Amino acid sequence: MPEVFDNSILEEERQQDELPVGATLLLGQYEIERYLVRGGFGITYLAHDSLDRQYVIKECFPGALCGRSGGKVHPLSAEYEKQYGSVLKHFLSEARRVARLDHPNIVQVHQVFEENNTAYMAMAFVDGEDMLSLSDNEPERLTPAVLVGALKDTLSAMDYIHGLGILHRDISPDNLMLDDNDHLTLIDFGAAREQAGRDSRALSVLLAVKDGYSPHEFYLTDVEQTPASDIYSLGATFYHLVTGEAPPNSQDRVAALAANQPDPYVPLEDGEWAFDGNFLLAIDLALAVLPKDRLSSARDWLDLLAAPPRVKPQAESPALESDLKFAISRLVESTNKDVQQGMPGYAKKLAEQRLKNRRNRATDYGQKEAPAQQVDIFGNPVENVEAWMREQERALRSQPKSVRRDEANRKTDTQKSDAERPAKKSTIGRFIAACLPSRRDSSASALQN
Repeated sequence: MPEVFDNSILEEERQQDELPVGATLLLGQYEIERYLVRGGFGITYLAHDSLDRQYVIKECFPGALCGRSGGKVHPLSAEYEKQYGSVLKHFLSEARRVARLDHPNIVQVHQVFEENNTAYMAMAFVDGEDMLSLSDNEPERLTPAVLVGALKDTLSAMDYIHGLGILHRDISPDNLMLDDNDHLTLIDFGAAREQAGRDSRALSVLLAVKDGYSPHEFYLTDVEQTPASDIYSLGATFYHLVTGEAPPNSQDRVAALAANQPDPYVPLEDGEWAFDGNFLLAIDLALAVLPKDRLSSARDWLDLLAAPPRVKPQAESPALESDLKFAISRLVESTNKDVQQGMPGYAKKLAEQRLKNRRNRATDYGQKEAPAQQVDIFGNPVENVEAWMREQERALRSQPKSVRRDEANRKTDTQKSDAERPAKKSTIGRFIAACLPSRRDSSASALQN
């Protein structure tokens, strides 16, 4: 029958590891008010000093290696003694280094001291809420504007510590504090380091990795850790703050890629999030599995955020595409509602039929097609040709005899010339020939006579 764990026993064991409320440190300078949280490297308490000012006390307490007895911390066994000593030495050196940091977005360390066979950091109390709690309890407060501001503050702090050769190595939502004015403070430098050998990296694997937030090199003892390692953790942190959950474990991603399987990570840029393209792209780049594919520094990340916003091409939604197809269909239907479907060659046959119909409508002039509008030599329309000819005849008769004689002589000369060369009509003759039908009716012949 499998063993059943009693949570009350686990809670009792946890409380035995903690300093009790009212315990004092550094000859009574600090008094413990309450337990706050614990991590791989230590336990954090809220305390106040002799002037009743609040502080946060971080105690070096690697729970996998040590326990507490009579208020003092000791290794769990002799085999852990060397490892515990290495962790304690590392904690002290890094605490003293962090105490020299001076940045508005980094928690201020006031004192570093040794007591109870371990070490402590006394840090400024940040009156705010960690972003993991805000994500769980007040997600509406984490608007895009707030998250962008918090990211820039964190990057500024990272750029500062990386410039000093320090890696934080424990960036996660619970280590980012946001006050009531949305000012961000990076806390918990217990896992920070400058240089680390193989033994130190082995301890880091045991004490500092956080599934979902740690890059795969944090799980290994023979891979170099660089600022790109903190970049990955920061990317995972803001992925969580955008989506509400941590990204896939980096170890699972490495295993999938090694097996030629798709990366389980889904890029934020592929989703519909209320952030501009550069913000989402930067998180995706920070979360590249291989360090060489990530953003190389906090400064590069800040530069990308300051670049002109990338506009993601918007694909037409299914609803919009459906509406467009419907509108086109209605337009085609309306345009062709009176059109009959024809067979191949139908248009040609229709044109031939229309030509045949025009020929059947020929006038009594005997033309194959209806005559066009008649005009005189000046281009004026002639509606009634017979009336126009009578008017021309009266005008001719009204001219003097000498003019008429000259016209008759001209006609005689013209007729003589016609016998010698091809017929060539006068201007008025050409017009009359064009206007009159080739077969005249009896009234027209009588008029000319």
